[in-house]
Amino acid sequence: MNFIKENSQVLIQRMGMTVIKQILDELFVWNVMNYEEVNVICGEKFEQDAARGVIHMILKKGSEACNLFLKSLEKWNYPLFQELHGLSLFHQMSEEDLDDLAQELKYFYQSPSFLNFYPLGEDIDIMFNLKSTFTEPVLWKKDQHHHRLEQLTLSGLLDTLQSPCIIEGESGKGKSTLLQRIAMLWASGECQALTKFKLVFFLRLSRAQGGLFETLSDQLLDIPDVISKQTFMARLLKLRQRVLFLLDGYNEFKAQNCPEIEALIKENHRFKNMVIVTTTTESLRHIRQFGALIAEVGDMTESSAQALIQEVLRKEFAEGLLLQIQKSRCLRNLMKTPLFVVITCAIQMGKSEFHSHTQTTLFCTFYDLLINKNRHKRKGLAPSEVTQSLDHCGDLALEGVFSRRFDFEPDDLSNVNEDVLLTTGLLCKYTAQRFKPKYKFFHQSFQEYTAGRRLSSLLTSGEPAEVTKGNGHLQKMVSISDITSKYSNLLLYTCGSSAEATRTVLKHLSSVYQHGSLLGLSVTKRPLWRQESMQNMKSTTVQEILKAININSFTECGINLFHESISTSSLSKEFEDFFRGKSLYINSENIPDYLFDFFEDLPNCASALDFVKLDFYGGAVRDISGNQDQEFSGTYIPSRAVSLFFNWKQEFKTLDVTLRDFCKLSKKDIKYLEKIFSSATSLRLHIKRCVGMAGSLSSVLSTCKNIHSLIVEASPLTLEDEQHITSVTNLQTLGVHDLQIQRLPAQNLHNLARLSILDLSENHLEKDGKEALQQLIDRLHILEQLTVLMLPWCGDVRVSLARLLEQLERVPQLVKLGLKNWRLTDAEIRILGVFFEKNPLENFQQLDLAGNCVSSDGWLAFMSGFENLKELVFFDFSTKGLLPDASLVRKLSHVLSKLTFLQEVQLVGWQLDDDDVSVLKGAFKLVIA
Repeated sequence: MNFIKENSQVLIQRMGMTVIKQILDELFVWNVMNYEEVNVICGEKFEQDAARGVIHMILKKGSEACNLFLKSLEKWNYPLFQELHGLSLFHQMSEEDLDDLAQELKYFYQSPSFLNFYPLGEDIDIMFNLKSTFTEPVLWKKDQHHHRLEQLTLSGLLDTLQSPCIIEGESGKGKSTLLQRIAMLWASGECQALTKFKLVFFLRLSRAQGGLFETLSDQLLDIPDVISKQTFMARLLKLRQRVLFLLDGYNEFKAQNCPEIEALIKENHRFKNMVIVTTTTESLRHIRQFGALIAEVGDMTESSAQALIQEVLRKEFAEGLLLQIQKSRCLRNLMKTPLFVVITCAIQMGKSEFHSHTQTTLFCTFYDLLINKNRHKRKGLAPSEVTQSLDHCGDLALEGVFSRRFDFEPDDLSNVNEDVLLTTGLLCKYTAQRFKPKYKFFHQSFQEYTAGRRLSSLLTSGEPAEVTKGNGHLQKMVSISDITSKYSNLLLYTCGSSAEATRTVLKHLSSVYQHGSLLGLSVTKRPLWRQESMQNMKSTTVQEILKAININSFTECGINLFHESISTSSLSKEFEDFFRGKSLYINSENIPDYLFDFFEDLPNCASALDFVKLDFYGGAVRDISGNQDQEFSGTYIPSRAVSLFFNWKQEFKTLDVTLRDFCKLSKKDIKYLEKIFSSATSLRLHIKRCVGMAGSLSSVLSTCKNIHSLIVEASPLTLEDEQHITSVTNLQTLGVHDLQIQRLPAQNLHNLARLSILDLSENHLEKDGKEALQQLIDRLHILEQLTVLMLPWCGDVRVSLARLLEQLERVPQLVKLGLKNWRLTDAEIRILGVFFEKNPLENFQQLDLAGNCVSSDGWLAFMSGFENLKELVFFDFSTKGLLPDASLVRKLSHVLSKLTFLQEVQLVGWQLDDDDVSVLKGAFKLVIA
């Protein structure tokens, strides 16, 4: 009793809660303390109060109770017991013994058995080496609110190390490798921050069993028999911060198997040894309050992923994989997780040549690896319970995709075994600084894969209820814009998981194309061809742009499904039905490999397309991209494009080709174009800003046996070129813009009798322009199929209006008319109004009268004829500095309310105030600036 009394102060300060509880358990078994007394002590908030309570109770119970207390103390905290008795064990373990242990550890950390490891688990015989494959991690220091405070390097972490240091990160982030790297660096002596440590112990907590001494002996050291456990533990206590413990995987640690390691972390102030412990985010809540420094493993950098790939794969395989990653935004995001990089490399190993695996294959490998790698954690669970939990996880992912939810609440997991999903790594649990936990898939794309995998299993299930459930999910996809944006990845992984599911998906998508909605897509969304190209199409309304973007996006979505699908030959008919009537855009600078597969494997599908749009870029683009091969060969047309089109055995219905920014055109380019042009039944050719085409256009056109549309924009032409244009008798569309030409195709207009679209807008004719324009107008009667007429302007051009309207009386099918910059006055605009009043054009849709000189009175008089254009969808009355009368604004508002098909109105230059705009606004787009 006196001994305990004399040492009570030391006991109160140094026993610790873990030892107190262990002693209480024994005293309870020995009937020294009853249940109520144990509860009172365990209920104390502070360990010193608990220790004080134990000592006071024991002293009251007499000498026998005191002896049993000391017996238990000797068992559970031997170093403290020995120290209180004045016994010194330190002399029993010399400095030489310590040096020997340190050297043994260093040998081990530099040995193949430590440096070589199985990144995918020992069941898969793929081995990496720590020295060659380790890449510098990105670490984030966390503050007390669990927010990222600052970024750290590994050396920065070690320089500012505090104990315990907790490193958190999800499965596959490289936490284990990080600790192994620290051990290796200590052994090598290359890291200055680690030289202060006498001993460094790397321990896998999943295999910790018994005491700390036993775990060290089992995993790392053959400690000599002459050194007892008590001696060794006392020496560690003496070394304090000169010992570093690297404890890997607290999330797999069973504290009851090794309470000393638990105390090393949670009562580190007693041991004074330095500790770095890794854990998943879900398990962080168990030790976060004890951490002096918390760091999160961030995303793997692109350079680190590239270095790892180049290290573990053969050169040609590494180059192929890096090229595949470069082309896929999804893969680039996934490469931020080291384990995913490893899997992506692993499935290439053992192959004789590189195979570009689909995203579904990569995710499937990852998913199956998680399930199999962690199966030992599900011992005791019935297979049916595991299957039910995995199915529920798929349903959770599916519902999340449709509701755009990527965070989940505890209620979402109420009908499932949460531990199954957490231990397999399918879900991550976040609790830090949260009143309620949050659950997430480790990556949004992984949630979409899990959803696609589940949807595939529902659609192919033998249970009618599940098939109905799967079809119900498909029926939620009702618009093209939603399918190409929100659900594209879901469908990708669904088709990648099952050929039969692909069949069902394609049938549904075909019906959506026929009956679906085009709403919900903005013109500002990146189209498949360049925005500039779309907006410069002179006959294009906003609605037509939306349709073009949607249909092309839809086609690309279908090709991606083809590329991802397990079997395509058996689905040829379904794919053909889907592609029929759609269009496809191809950028000649970046033709993906899967397009060659698409043309080769499904030729009927490619020929089912309504038209294919192909863009070529000349010198300006080539200089930016630095394509040395094209420069060396002296051509702008890539041979890859020639191979794609010329080697194909069938024909497109329509091929739409744009040549842009060509500063020259070689004979080889012309030959290449001829081969490409031959792949289509009908050809549309658009030449834009091609200064090098002058004199060569005639050669190009001579190769176009089937051209039906030609648009030349800001590209100078020779007389020979112009004459050749008018000799192309198949032309149905002719557009010539921004050329400031004086010659018009009037003389040979009889050769273009099939012309339905004649667009000469954006051209200013200088001297003799009026005469040339009058000749053209006089011959318009030749064009019996004319639907679009956009005319140039020149000085005093308005005097030609009467003759023009006389000719247009014979063109009741006219759809679009452009008289931009004709400088029409009130008198001429009244004449035009009378024309529309007397000639109600039944299908007239677009009118361009921008740049004219009309007053409010003139526009007001024009309204009586203008309101007859019931089918109008677009008009442009833009001018300079017009202050409209109130009567004009009211009349225009009244007319606009009757034009129910209007989509866009341009009144740029009209000085409208807020009241005017409010009166004019309608269901159409109003452009005033």
